[in-house]
Amino acid sequence: MASRYPGVTLDRGRYYFVKRVPREFSGLVLGANGKPVSQVRHALRTDSLLEANRKAAEVEREILAEWEALAAGRTADAHRHYEAARKLAAARGFHYMPTAALASSDIDEIVSRLLALAKSGGEIAAPEVRAALLGNVAEVAPTFEQVFDDWREMTRTDRAGKSAAQAQRWERSRRQAIESFNAVIAKDLRFPSSPLPVNKIERAHALAYREWWSKRIEADGLTASAANRNIGYLSRILSEWSKLKDREIDNPFAGLRLKGRGDNRTPPFSTEWIEDKLLAPDAFDALNDEARDVLLMMVNTGLRPSEITDAPPADFMVDAPIPFFRVAPHGRELKVEHTERDIPLTGVSLDAAKRIAERGGIKRYAHKSNGWSAAVSKHLRAHNLRETDRHTPYSLRHALEDRLLEAGIDDRVRADILGHRYARPRYGEGGALKGRLAALRKVALPDAGDDDAIGD
Repeated sequence: MASRYPGVTLDRGRYYFVKRVPREFSGLVLGANGKPVSQVRHALRTDSLLEANRKAAEVEREILAEWEALAAGRTADAHRHYEAARKLAAARGFHYMPTAALASSDIDEIVSRLLALAKSGGEIAAPEVRAALLGNVAEVAPTFEQVFDDWREMTRTDRAGKSAAQAQRWERSRRQAIESFNAVIAKDLRFPSSPLPVNKIERAHALAYREWWSKRIEADGLTASAANRNIGYLSRILSEWSKLKDREIDNPFAGLRLKGRGDNRTPPFSTEWIEDKLLAPDAFDALNDEARDVLLMMVNTGLRPSEITDAPPADFMVDAPIPFFRVAPHGRELKVEHTERDIPLTGVSLDAAKRIAERGGIKRYAHKSNGWSAAVSKHLRAHNLRETDRHTPYSLRHALEDRLLEAGIDDRVRADILGHRYARPRYGEGGALKGRLAALRKVALPDAGDDDAIGD
């Protein structure tokens, strides 16, 4: 026997659809006597279960849309009210059309909507349904925050591979960009108070935000890349949302990148600076052990900080014939697919990895690479361990890259070590760990010639 759609019941040979009113709509759904009801019942007018299942799905879609419109109409959120009206019109088989547009449309369109409003027995549809089908709800665009929430949901599969910590960082950075934009506009006396509906954001608003970043770069020594990253967030969110929602909204943030300091990569530490300053015996006495060892692991591996902080203990293969560190997803999203790799450990990086392994892996900074970066950056500044003001912990990665290049290491091997994209086709394993170890031993600090792990 065919299964029934949830809520379909048989009564004296005819099918009905019964649905309990959800808690969020409690008190809003009224019965024929004008009093709130906890359950609704709709006659499906058929004795066929197949037909009843089909009709029940349509009825449920319609009543849910009507209830949402009813709830939205009771709030001060004009955009929510408008979106609910659009959804309700679609559930009844119509595109939402403002009253003015409907009045000038084909007479058949108007008649079909009027007929749809007439219920059996001459009863007229609820006010929410009339407003949706006759276009009586004014169009109100969402704010940037609402657009972000909508866009985030529509693009959720793009972030399916991110860990919880990565997803949190992803969302926080974009919300901060929106908050800073709203704050800039709110303080600018030329503009009305923020937040604005996105269809009211003009080029002048975007230019004001760009100018705010320009002043911060000059006053606070920030980089252009920080400004461009935030402007880029806003541009992408608005552009992709408008495409996915089929809305015609100009993107006022397009083409506003700043040029200047920060467009180039973070400078590398010189080998002399690493040896004399960063590897000095007392260089990190005031820094906690875990933060220090993550930094030292970067010296001879070029690993990204998050690749270390997000790794489980099993990735520290310090007792293997050739000790190595494994970069693998483990429930998080790698920067790009080709970053998955095995990196031989040598010199100070091997020593640091062994200490981390002995402590049971990364704990304090697990999935908190930003916290690690803040702590180490603060230490470098406080103890004059930056070669210039532009140097950061990430400069160690670029330093290894430069040492490999200067040592004449093949670009394929360099790509395998650093997790870079390799333009030419890959064949075989390219020497795998042995080849990478041989390359790293040429540039390891201090001299790794006495490492036990040579490999047969």
